[in-house]
Amino acid sequence: MLSAPRTTPDARRPRPREATPSSDRHIFFRHWLKNPLGIAALTPSSDKVGRSMARAIDLSRPGAVLELGGGTGGVTRGLIDAGCPIERLVVIEREPDLAAYLQRRFQGLRVICGDACDCATLLDEARIERLAAVVSSLPIKWFPRQEQRAVLEGCFERLGPGGSFVQLTNALASPLPAAALGLEGEEVRRIWAHFLPVQIWRYRRRATEIGRC
Repeated sequence: MLSAPRTTPDARRPRPREATPSSDRHIFFRHWLKNPLGIAALTPSSDKVGRSMARAIDLSRPGAVLELGGGTGGVTRGLIDAGCPIERLVVIEREPDLAAYLQRRFQGLRVICGDACDCATLLDEARIERLAAVVSSLPIKWFPRQEQRAVLEGCFERLGPGGSFVQLTNALASPLPAAALGLEGEEVRRIWAHFLPVQIWRYRRRATEIGRC
């Protein structure tokens, strides 16, 4: 009589279910209906967008990689695929359902459920003192100037000289008034094969602003 094959601990451990594009769209669209301006886009960002954003940052810098507005994880997946270790990623997501979804989808991902406008406090509470880079899918173009400053200052305080804040937008122009905020900005990528077409902007503090805040 043949004995039953032995199973290893890894074989017995349930694997997380990989998200499908249709499930991502369903979850994303449900939240968009609740708060169109808070979500901004009609569809979640693709992995390709995440990989393009990863190419706009310098992963050799020390510190965590902060993602603002994780959504259903399209940018997160792209960052991981581009070589960013999941242990370095920290995601701030305001919507509790989406934050929980991200934690289920990506085992080991550090997700902070909170408002990105409070990122300075949230990062202090999480004891994150240094950031290598920031990538953002927030609808930051529509934020009041005071809230834009709150997000940016909370990030640049931890980025240090030369640090980059990378922003996704479909505005066809800079989503931030760079000069008024003491920043230098440049469009680094435009992705037409996305609905809707998107641009990736990279911002750094102007040299005259470093050390003021």
